[in-house]
Amino acid sequence: MQSLSRALTVLAELNRQDRPYGVTELAGTIGLHKSTVHRILATFCAHGLARRVDDHLYCATDGLSALRRTTAAHPDLLAEAATQLNCLVVLARPLPRTGGTVLEIAAVARPAPAGHPAGASEATGADGATRTASPGDAVPLRASALGRAYLAGLPPAEVEGGAELLDTLRRVREVGFAHNARPVAALPRMVAVPVPDGAGGCAGALGAELAHPASLAEIRRYAPVLHRAAARLGPGQADRRPAPAAAASVRRQGA
Repeated sequence: MQSLSRALTVLAELNRQDRPYGVTELAGTIGLHKSTVHRILATFCAHGLARRVDDHLYCATDGLSALRRTTAAHPDLLAEAATQLNCLVVLARPLPRTGGTVLEIAAVARPAPAGHPAGASEATGADGATRTASPGDAVPLRASALGRAYLAGLPPAEVEGGAELLDTLRRVREVGFAHNARPVAALPRMVAVPVPDGAGGCAGALGAELAHPASLAEIRRYAPVLHRAAARLGPGQADRRPAPAAAASVRRQGA
């Protein structure tokens, strides 16, 4: 409880005035060690409650209202899509602290038959090991359908990479979805679409599980349901995206 109390104290001070605060200033005002304040601020940035202005300054964001909007929408919209498609549905979003080079699973939903709890999905990798996809898991940008759908949803000028990657993203934009034919990391076979942020960018990706290798014609039936859910999830999430300049500079390495 002491850690929570410290975090809430930092958050309250950060929101006291509409201006950036330095780590040293916050630490002195609150009476905490600078390293403790720095760790708390890093956590706030990762969850959209604060943003880093430069190496030493942080300011509050409208993250609390953004969290209320998005978390309220996720369960119903994802569950609705999972029911329509009768499969696992996964929402992935970029981690702000990584400049958009790392996606994480933000939420999962599926029709929950007896003995299979909602909120997790098992995938069998090439080595035969069973893995579980859960919120908080990292999502490969280039190797996964979710990652490629996210990159394809960004303005092309923000994504740099080799000719093969750029050609792949061009095809994803043309057909409207990305897919992978085998499990990747903790993720099963999936078809995925971008989640628009309502400001011409991309706030993440929404994917559906493919229970078995499927033809392109079979895969296409998933896309309309995913696009409808993504369109309802996306508006108002522009404030959750990394700044374009930062995203571009780091994404060159991540893509």
